[in-house]
Amino acid sequence: MTIAIQPDDYGPGDASSPIWSRLLSEAGHQVRTVDVYRADILEQLEGCDAFMWRHVHAPHMRQVARRLLPVVERELGLTVYPDQQTCWHYDDKIAQSHLLKAAGIPIPRTWVWYDKGAALAWAAQACYPVVLKLWSGAGSTNVRLVSSASEAVHWIERLFGHGVETLDETPPVLRHRVKHALRALLALDEPHPWELHKDYVLFQEFLPGNDYDTRVTIIGNRAFGYRRHNRPGDFRASGSGNFSVEPGLITPEAVRLAFRVAEKLGTQSVALDLLLRDGAPVVGEISYTYVSWMVHSCPGHWDGELNWHPGQMWPEQAQIEDLLARLEERTP
Repeated sequence: MTIAIQPDDYGPGDASSPIWSRLLSEAGHQVRTVDVYRADILEQLEGCDAFMWRHVHAPHMRQVARRLLPVVERELGLTVYPDQQTCWHYDDKIAQSHLLKAAGIPIPRTWVWYDKGAALAWAAQACYPVVLKLWSGAGSTNVRLVSSASEAVHWIERLFGHGVETLDETPPVLRHRVKHALRALLALDEPHPWELHKDYVLFQEFLPGNDYDTRVTIIGNRAFGYRRHNRPGDFRASGSGNFSVEPGLITPEAVRLAFRVAEKLGTQSVALDLLLRDGAPVVGEISYTYVSWMVHSCPGHWDGELNWHPGQMWPEQAQIEDLLARLEERTP
């Protein structure tokens, strides 16, 4: 087989393509490195059996992935990772709220408004606090607790006015300096990852008493789980860096719900952020991709029957095993 791979490298211990390439080569397959940002990307894919690209939430990647991946999968007929069922809703909290609700998955109550008047009327009678989210953002960025109607009105006015790039209240001049400092530190050549958000507002039910969330990652018939503790003095856990991989902290209900979501949505890979409402798990957000070393830190995984399999595993190994199995199924 010939598998095309778009390189990725998002920091120390956070690159999938080198592991994919090594595992495929060891299995006797050919790896073709491609460049999705070139005009001849479709020609680069000629003669390939599969295509893999771990794209993240940066806008310059999103605009390529949402246009290219459906064509590669549906028109060229290649086996793709991630496929459309897995990634079309990636880093889109509005799409995810509609999708999960329609699929019958338990989620916090969510309100999305595209009309300013309707949003203001809702804010006047809402029960506070509520969580305000922008549709994109990772690691708890663009997520904020709103404690009163006046605060909700403030953000509604801004979002239906000039719009916002972030929910951070840092003064614009200082934020501008921070963005440029980050760009210089990371030596980024691509457009900055901030986008303008306007003409919508998304509020979500606040679930008190959650000092942590449970992250369960499903890859095929494998579930990896760990608990993420909140930042000090904060209600958010994502991006805190404080986590525990003790299997006993992960409830069977959380693992069952995660497998249910993966099966219902037909995903190749999905990481779920689970919170508790009245003692039962609900899905806050989902993502097809994640930091690999955190999954690898898990001492084992559960299968779909909730049997425990000890031993660490790189998520890329699971992804390659599943990809090769799908390719073998397609081979006459």
